Amino acid sequence: MMRADQRWLEPRALDYGMPRPALPGRTETLLDMPSSVHPLGINAPEAPPKPFRWFPSFRLLTAILLCMCYASVHMMNSNMGMAIVCMVNSTEYDDDNATLESNPEAASRVNWNPDEQGYIFSAFNAGILCMLVTGFLADKFNAKIMIIVSVFLASIANIAIPLMAELNVWFSITARFIVGFADALIQPAVNSLVTRWFPASERSYALGLATGGRQIGTLLIVPTSGALCSQTLFFGGWPAIFYVSAATGIFFVVIYMFIGADKPSKQNCISDAELRFITHSNREEDFGTKRKEREVPWIPILKSVPVWAGIISVVCHEFPLMTLIMFLPSYLHDVHRYDPTQNGILSALPTLSLWIAKIISSYVNTWMQEKTSMSPNTICKLLNAIGSIGLGVFLFLTTLLDSSHAWLAVVFLCFSMFWAGFHTPGCQYALVAVAPAFSGAITGLTFFFVAISGIINPMITKIIVQTGSNFEWSVVFNISTVVALIPVVIFTIWGSAEPEPWAKGTPKSSTAKPYSNPVPPLAIEYFEKKEEKPKEIQTIA
Repeated sequence: MMRADQRWLEPRALDYGMPRPALPGRTETLLDMPSSVHPLGINAPEAPPKPFRWFPSFRLLTAILLCMCYASVHMMNSNMGMAIVCMVNSTEYDDDNATLESNPEAASRVNWNPDEQGYIFSAFNAGILCMLVTGFLADKFNAKIMIIVSVFLASIANIAIPLMAELNVWFSITARFIVGFADALIQPAVNSLVTRWFPASERSYALGLATGGRQIGTLLIVPTSGALCSQTLFFGGWPAIFYVSAATGIFFVVIYMFIGADKPSKQNCISDAELRFITHSNREEDFGTKRKEREVPWIPILKSVPVWAGIISVVCHEFPLMTLIMFLPSYLHDVHRYDPTQNGILSALPTLSLWIAKIISSYVNTWMQEKTSMSPNTICKLLNAIGSIGLGVFLFLTTLLDSSHAWLAVVFLCFSMFWAGFHTPGCQYALVAVAPAFSGAITGLTFFFVAISGIINPMITKIIVQTGSNFEWSVVFNISTVVALIPVVIFTIWGSAEPEPWAKGTPKSSTAKPYSNPVPPLAIEYFEKKEEKPKEIQTIA
């Protein structure tokens, strides 16, 4: 008795006067495959690919590369805060910007007055404001190129600072603006790249691992800057801080040029199984058009309540973090009287807590999506609320302590930063979830407002803190506490981690394309080699 595939194949062979050939075993096996029994016009079903492991994988490698990117860039961003202590002559200055040399082997100190030092730090924030423009570029152009260009620009700017600092302060101000502009390119490019490389269930973990590079950069540059400042053998002292920071950026650029990729399909070394897994997982986010031809839907974005809830929540999350990152050493010195050595070590502990929390909370988010019946949207809101409440509560508790409980203040600050890490799978994840195809534009819009808050925050703090008393710092922390608690209401009610209707693409079909001829390809190839009736054989198609 003939099998089904033999019954429909046999007459077509006999129609041309050719008996069914004796096919070799391998070909016979291929003809027995399910795809050979589907008649014309019926698609062969394609089973969804199995989940591809996280370790080892190119997804994990991509997240690690992005972590390295953030670490190198943040070293170049934050090194000025440590270097300016060593490079500026704090005892005297003149309007001619002359330099004083106390040690022949040491690099010359520059004479920047307090206003000029303020311009140095403000220039970086001014560069970040460009994120409003750079955000949508990440959705249209190659994110890999944007990352390489941004890190390279930051590296060149850091090399230029010690070379031109003695010439004119405005050269250094311009260099710091370029560093800020480079940072404005990074964040949207990374978020846009995450939406292409990672399925939705893995994005919070990828973001936690990637953005944790900022904390790693801080932990690396603080002790390194102190050591480089205190020596004169390597570039005379403080210039080495900028050269070492730039070297990390160039090192990353070289690695990323060869290993990084804008999207999985452009990575030559990725396995077919992992590529199919990523493509299938993100198929509903495909708009079917090239990124260059895709217009950013600004009107729906600006009218979207979940988008604005996410923006407000991220700004409220970043505001207290800026307070702690910028002024924690001053607070520990003014209120709790820690000496410089202790201050440097203790100031790094909250940053370390934040990095640990990002990894843990992102893993918890992934675990809850896989092991519980809660929706990703509910999990996102829950973790964000936990982060906001924890950050606000421990900041408030810190204000109740005086110098007699200095060690407890450090513990509370570590806990406040730890809970802040839960915003990564919360409102920060929502930035890439609410409109994956336009995550770069939304990220740029969000961090434009974050940059504005970064300019306002130190201004408010400087106005409040005049003598460095415990009461003044309590007012600063209480303001940050109120700001930190706002997302508990805003994001819980109006936030979302689900794609908006206007942000959904046209899903790619998950079924295989039908054969143009019901005869399997191997059979056609066999018949086409026959010379008896070549024309008729080709009309099978």
